[in-house]
Amino acid sequence: MKERLLVLAKAAPVQSAKYRYLVCVAGITESGEWRRIFPIPWEVFSGKSKNKFTKKQWIEYELVEDKSPDGRPESRKIKKQSITPLHTESYKSIKKLLEERLTDMETLQNKKRQECSLGVVKPIIKDMVWTDREVSSKDDVTQLTLDGTEFIRLEPLDKKFQYVFKCSPTCPTEHKIMCEDWEIEELYRKLKKKYDENKACNLVRDKFLNKIYYEGHTYFIVGTHNRWNTWLIVSVLYPKKEDLKILSIKSLDEFM
Repeated sequence: MKERLLVLAKAAPVQSAKYRYLVCVAGITESGEWRRIFPIPWEVFSGKSKNKFTKKQWIEYELVEDKSPDGRPESRKIKKQSITPLHTESYKSIKKLLEERLTDMETLQNKKRQECSLGVVKPIIKDMVWTDREVSSKDDVTQLTLDGTEFIRLEPLDKKFQYVFKCSPTCPTEHKIMCEDWEIEELYRKLKKKYDENKACNLVRDKFLNKIYYEGHTYFIVGTHNRWNTWLIVSVLYPKKEDLKILSIKSLDEFM
């Protein structure tokens, strides 16, 4: 069975006993369902891959079977070689899809694992903070492709970044939740090569707190951790400057 997905989340790689690291991707299907798919081959995200795709892009793939392999209703296992990149979606269309599905953290946290494990909130962001992450000396940072050949080496991340936010204007709670968006981790790795840890962290904070946060247009895709069932921010979705110009133009329907 083939399925099309609008990719809205590309979470940081997680360790796999068999393949070292695998990437979890999530989004909304053509039929309007939340979906989490895996395993995604690491090589898909290399510059040389013909199957490379990004957030805000549609992809097509073939399901192994149309049921969850891990108990979370949105999860599906796919045939890793069947991924086909399609067109990129406009942010205006993405925003409409997200607005139709908006919820809050309290509602999500009250759901059972078998009921819901993905959602979207429109945050009122207060801050971004970080703490040290324990890195084992035994961490194997050699990345293997799914056929077992060495592909690239990953530097273990020594920081955990968390957003402090309210999930709606009426939210009584100030949430503090870890962000697993791969974009944040990659930016930190890049900055650490040029600056000390403190400056690198502050530059990450500056971008993801000040430069890309547009209140009313920035969204968090949140999902549960498979092992501990805690909620994490798996993606930060925000418009580019050219998207903001389009978003500022009202459609005829909005005047009716």
